Amino acid sequence: MHSIKVRLLLLIGGSIIILFALMSGLESYFLKNVIETDTETVMRMLVQEKSKELNVHFRSTIRAVDVMEKYIKERVDVEQLKSDTVYRDEFMRELSVHFSDAGKVAGNVVALYFRPDPHVYGPTAGIFMTDNGNENYINVQPTDILRYDKADREHVGWYYEPVERGSSIWMEPYANRNINIYMISYVTPIYVQGEFLGVIGMDINMAAIHSVVDSVNYADGFGFLLGEQGNLIYHRDYPEGLTGSEFRKKAKEVARLLTKARAAKNEINICEWQGEKQWLCSGILENGMLFAIAVPEVEIRHPIREMYYQMMTAFLIVFLMVILVSWRVMVEIVHPIRELTRVSASIARGELYVTTEYHSKNELGDLARSIRSMAVELQEYFSYIHAQAYVDAMTGVGNKAAYMDLIQLLERKISENMAQFMVVVFDVNGLKRVNDNLGHTYGDMLITDSAEVLKKVFGAENTYRIGGDEFIVVVENADEMDVQHYFKKFDSTLAKFNAENSRYEHKLAISKGAAVYREGDKEYKEVFRRADEMMYKDKEQFYKGKEDRRRH
Repeated sequence: MHSIKVRLLLLIGGSIIILFALMSGLESYFLKNVIETDTETVMRMLVQEKSKELNVHFRSTIRAVDVMEKYIKERVDVEQLKSDTVYRDEFMRELSVHFSDAGKVAGNVVALYFRPDPHVYGPTAGIFMTDNGNENYINVQPTDILRYDKADREHVGWYYEPVERGSSIWMEPYANRNINIYMISYVTPIYVQGEFLGVIGMDINMAAIHSVVDSVNYADGFGFLLGEQGNLIYHRDYPEGLTGSEFRKKAKEVARLLTKARAAKNEINICEWQGEKQWLCSGILENGMLFAIAVPEVEIRHPIREMYYQMMTAFLIVFLMVILVSWRVMVEIVHPIRELTRVSASIARGELYVTTEYHSKNELGDLARSIRSMAVELQEYFSYIHAQAYVDAMTGVGNKAAYMDLIQLLERKISENMAQFMVVVFDVNGLKRVNDNLGHTYGDMLITDSAEVLKKVFGAENTYRIGGDEFIVVVENADEMDVQHYFKKFDSTLAKFNAENSRYEHKLAISKGAAVYREGDKEYKEVFRRADEMMYKDKEQFYKGKEDRRRH
């Protein structure tokens, strides 16, 4: 027959094991869901972010070509272009100037050209301009279009493909043998009063596109590009790409999942590629290509494995401690043990404000007091950790980490059309002069006094210090009338401080600028930019006419 001490030890030990299994199971389940949800969110955001970067290249090219097409249509005299060589030469020279400017504006353009119908104007008629390496474009001898067969895509595909389609096209990347560069081309056929005139186009160097694709940096994931016909355009393991049949042969399941229908929804799909499971997410680019990201599932599951190891270590430590303590206190009555066990378990679950009513002068009483002290210390410790992470030590307002978290929250509200806030940017005037002349101790006094003024007006919970003397205030549910109210209160509070301040002769001066979220704002930084501009205008006004016009 086991003694009560052994029975209680077995009961406590078994209970801890069962509780650990239950908690670890629940925690694993919820952690798995959280990690998978976060991974999906991050992958979708990465696809959208990188797609935007890639689309910048494509959109700027489309706009530039459209502008030049419009320019040609508005100014060309087709009949005179056919018959008058002097007019033709002058028109081409004028066009070259505008083409060069368009290429500089678009950026990343290696070649631009206008090639009129070779059967009407001659096989080398038109202009062909290439980048000379100094961001300037020079004319070179145009290719003899009629010299090559229509099927010779690498030499004249840029001409015949848009002509045959009769509309603007993005050609899939190819190696242009005329200038020996791997590129992607956007070409538009030009029709004047229903008559075909020629084609206008721009070539983009694929090296810049590859650099964006290679910039994906998430959980050992990587990006790649697919063409409209299912060809693998670029992948870090296949920099020269693969044909559609080769790609399907090497990664049949991946090729099946990468469709425009799924890309339009930014779907997350799981498949096997290169011998391991991958998570896939894709999006459609402006030129019809697909941009996709693949992340190894083993990297996604890595935090879960780490959690298992940590939980097992923590369990072993806690289990041994509880068994030893329990054996020691089993010589006393059962009720205090149960009471203290209940309190200990609650604290282990994170319920730090739980307490025990058990008081005694014996060892159990000491243990009860220790448990109470431990809860208080943990409360203080967690409060300290929170303050270290989110509170500026010098001023007591939010720090940059807290400010970055707030930006994420506001960005989410903006995307959900639930945002209403104002942003106020503050900058302490004359701080550099005070630091140089009076020392950094006085400079720190200016910063802390500025923070106190801001806290009185806006509250510490709405105030953030993001730099040496830079503060930002964000107040939600505020409009333009609130801005005037707060500024009036701020000015009076600052004036009162300066009237009562006796610590130094230097008057505290703070430049400010505010902006309110508008319905058309797509990102937080648009509101911040307006507030920052207003602050700098206020600072310029403050220093206007002063001998020392330095802003710091």
